[in-house]
Amino acid sequence: MTRTRVALLLAVIAIACALALAARAPAPTNEARADRLAEELRCPVCQGLSVRDSPSETARQMRELAAQRVAEGRNDDQIRDEFRASYGDWVLLAPPLLAWSGLVWVVPFALVVLGFVLAGGLLRRRQVSEAAPTAAQLATLRERVANDPGVYE
Repeated sequence: MTRTRVALLLAVIAIACALALAARAPAPTNEARADRLAEELRCPVCQGLSVRDSPSETARQMRELAAQRVAEGRNDDQIRDEFRASYGDWVLLAPPLLAWSGLVWVVPFALVVLGFVLAGGLLRRRQVSEAAPTAAQLATLRERVANDPGVYE
């Protein structure tokens, strides 16, 4: 009975492995890889379009170069790095997030917040009224007015 269970367990494991291997997506063709790479690259002429969508001659040459590199057996990262070396990070429609690029997003918001804080502080200072004069100060002012009425009229 234990042999039957072991055999059944091995059969289930073998079937599960076979199903897992069969369910795995097939490797993309060279044409599909080149097309996907062309979708990730920005056209240097059109700049708002991917190399795949751009009708320019430069984009056509970049598509051909990507297809050629795929046919040579290079992996996608090597091909992207080659384009980045030639054109810079901006050639990628989704450039890598670097630490300093986060500053591009944070600094403007920080400056706006700082501006609101400074403006609020200035407005608060203007709203602070002087304290009411004391009885002694009022008496001194009344005495000045009484002694020299022509100056204060």
